[in-house]
Amino acid sequence: MPEDLNLKHLPDGGCDEDIAKTLDLISAVFKEHMKFQDESDADVLALWVAMTYVMDHLEIAPMLYVTSPEPMCGKSTVMKLLKVFSFKAEMVSKITPAAIYRLIERDQPTLLFDEADRFLRGNNDLNGIINAGHARFEANVIINKKLPDGNYDPVEFPVWCAKAIAGIGNQDDTLTSRSIVISLRRKLRDETVKPVRFNMYPQHQATRATLASWATSFNSICDDEMEPFLKANTDRGIDNWLALGIIAKRIGSEWVQRVQAALDAVDARQNDSLQSAGVQLLSDVHDVVSESSRPEWSSTDLYNAVVYNEETDWSVFNHRGPITKKKFTQMLGDFGIKPTKRSNANVFYVADLEDAFERYLTHT
Repeated sequence: MPEDLNLKHLPDGGCDEDIAKTLDLISAVFKEHMKFQDESDADVLALWVAMTYVMDHLEIAPMLYVTSPEPMCGKSTVMKLLKVFSFKAEMVSKITPAAIYRLIERDQPTLLFDEADRFLRGNNDLNGIINAGHARFEANVIINKKLPDGNYDPVEFPVWCAKAIAGIGNQDDTLTSRSIVISLRRKLRDETVKPVRFNMYPQHQATRATLASWATSFNSICDDEMEPFLKANTDRGIDNWLALGIIAKRIGSEWVQRVQAALDAVDARQNDSLQSAGVQLLSDVHDVVSESSRPEWSSTDLYNAVVYNEETDWSVFNHRGPITKKKFTQMLGDFGIKPTKRSNANVFYVADLEDAFERYLTHT
């Protein structure tokens, strides 16, 4: 934990031994059943489970995005265990938006979306429900309801509830920027994890009862507690982790250290991922440009030459469709490469590209 992590301005909630032991148990159960990129992710899952019981007291609730590079890494197992421990958890992988509206309005449940890389793609209604529920003040969706006379009447539906999503690779930036990302990895042959072979829900009734009891004594969050005290790379990151930080502080100082360690690990992973993807794109651009004597490339020509090249993977970016032209340009922009606007096209000059190649790529 950073030495300058200041907790003095937060009210001291003391250390609730029962809830601390309960979160220890939940963290241990997750570790038994899967392999994480970082073991601290299990602590994040435990704190997020606790968060689902106190949604009425929160203003921002981060979504949980559980991801892995390939199938068979334990994402569905995470969702099964979240259903065991979380508040009124419901698996909703195959459900209509209308049913979700009514489910949230009736129960304010914890929604668990498995295999999101399949069912969220192109589903604007579901994506709208998910993304709108990040902050309480904007957690409403307005839809046009058809009236008997054939006209339409706008109806507002609340979508404020805890949401966890599992899928392969990254989803779009809007979703991931509102999420805490948990990364799983496939176990090695000599590694063991416990399979979930039976219904664990009855087994952990006492665990859920402890969480529910703790939630009844969870006092309203005061203004001082809303001041960020965890250290993150971005303002959105600070917002996403604030709820877990407040819960950790109320449980005890050890959990504050654990949540900060988990935040640091997640930030480090995201930085490495962004850097490696950007460098790979720049390298692929270098390979395409170096095979031509052209002094300039239109943005469309360069995009097509790189993305639809058989030797690159950009046509299936993040296990989805091709990287968008906007994202392509944005990633090059991170290296100071920007197209020049002309009347009929945007153009990349090879001289500008070569400057970035020299700065960021090492070629033998």
